[in-house]
Amino acid sequence: MKLLQVCNVGRIVGGTAACAWSITRAFPDIEHHVAFLSPISEETDAAFGGSRLLHCERISNSLVRDLGCEAVILHNTAQGRVEPIEAAWTLQYVHSKGTRAAADCTRYCSSWLAKACLGDRATADDVLYQCVPRPVGSLRREVHCRPLVVGRICTPTTAKWPASLTDFYADLAARLPWVWWEFVGCPAEFEPALHGSCNGRAAFHPAGWSARSHLARWDALLYHHPSMTESFGRVVAEAMRAGCVPIVDARGGFLEQVTPASGEVCASTTEFAEALGRLSEDGRRLAMAAEARRRGDELFSLASFRERLLRLWRSCENPALRYKVAVGGHKLRSPSPVASFPRSRGNGVFESDDRPAQSQYTRRF
Repeated sequence: MKLLQVCNVGRIVGGTAACAWSITRAFPDIEHHVAFLSPISEETDAAFGGSRLLHCERISNSLVRDLGCEAVILHNTAQGRVEPIEAAWTLQYVHSKGTRAAADCTRYCSSWLAKACLGDRATADDVLYQCVPRPVGSLRREVHCRPLVVGRICTPTTAKWPASLTDFYADLAARLPWVWWEFVGCPAEFEPALHGSCNGRAAFHPAGWSARSHLARWDALLYHHPSMTESFGRVVAEAMRAGCVPIVDARGGFLEQVTPASGEVCASTTEFAEALGRLSEDGRRLAMAAEARRRGDELFSLASFRERLLRLWRSCENPALRYKVAVGGHKLRSPSPVASFPRSRGNGVFESDDRPAQSQYTRRF
């Protein structure tokens, strides 16, 4: 089977390309083509090893036909960037609000986004959560009474790092002097002010595909933005899979990702400070980390996404795709959401323990 995915931006950091990359890892037994509507960065090219990458101004029906793809996934693709596709079954995978190209099927990355776009017509069937591999890195130290390590990962743009964060972290640092703060993707010109807000108890790391490795070491991922609401927290999902407790804004898709047992959602600086204070208790931190990891495995693993997409393909109205999945897929077990697959370190950033890639899924279909 051949799958074409279409992404707007050719940068794997901070865009839908990361979602497309995860899908290639969830389906190692099919042939992948990924088309980008903007130039492809070197980091993106390197990350998508094993997939054919294309840079296109517009996706045509003839391109899909020439590639021989049975299915196409459009990631937030606008109507003007793709022709009506008749050569394959199409899925519009919506990651944010806006006008999108028509497709045979539309799915949203969260219930919050589905309701924002569809209103009362939204149902659970409209939702398809993103999948993420489990990040790996130096493991957090389980030492009694050690400082709490709290991190933030965000795209290195000024929009994602508003000036008000200096006051926010200054308030938290004053209330929680034992916390060690770390930041990934902070714009260079903003670092001195943020470092001062944390009273010097802070470290800064560059943005990049390898930045996820810090999640395996951090105790908590803290995300706050005064005005930007996220439809789905991909980094939140990655943190949960790494056992890093999410403490995030009580808005958007975060509300369905995080439960009281697996993290905390907060509506004020005081609530963020109180949540971090509670997490400083060793027993509570360990229990929440375990539940975050369990919930992350259940909802956001490659295995669980594979099962949901296979189910969608099997029920679609395209007979050619249904036949392809049935013929190739009858020998492939759909994995359980927390299946344990052969462990490998892959590219050193993500663990492959839930990747259906080795002994169970060797036959292409």
